[in-house]
Amino acid sequence: MNPILKSEFAARLKVSKTRVSQMVGMGMPTTADGKINVPDALAWIEAHIDSSHKDSVARRVAARAAEAAAPPGASAPPPPQPDMSPLAATPGSLPDPARILLSAKAKRALVELRRAEREERKATGELIEVAEVAQIIEELVTNAKTRLLSMGSRLGPRLAVEHDAAQCTALIDAAVREALEELVSFQVAA
Repeated sequence: MNPILKSEFAARLKVSKTRVSQMVGMGMPTTADGKINVPDALAWIEAHIDSSHKDSVARRVAARAAEAAAPPGASAPPPPQPDMSPLAATPGSLPDPARILLSAKAKRALVELRRAEREERKATGELIEVAEVAQIIEELVTNAKTRLLSMGSRLGPRLAVEHDAAQCTALIDAAVREALEELVSFQVAA
């Protein structure tokens, strides 16, 4: 996918261009000419913007554990005050609704991008359904089974009259090669 302008990226995420510029300032990768590579940017947002939510959950669990470990009647030390600015991306900051919404939008855009890439690969024949693969394998195995089972009835009469072991070997080798060549040239029914 080609890099896009910040304004196009902002429209795709349904956020302001200013918000995209803020994320670039926070470290979101851009190309040398300032454009946004969508997969890289979405991965960065998922890794950095959503981290505050994970840190918040870990902080609450740690606080509960400290309270449970404290002797009865003792008060637990107050938790450190997190940076409440909406752009705080440091561990220990509380998640704000804008950050959570942006993270959700980025995840949705990443899912849509991956879905579009899959559909494109399907359209070009690069990807096929599992059921199609199973059907192809079943046809191939059935074809091989039929060829191998028919060897006995085809070779039996010819081998019964042959007294030379080398000639018997040559007949069997030829039949096996013929069956293998047919398997190699197997064409999937479209």
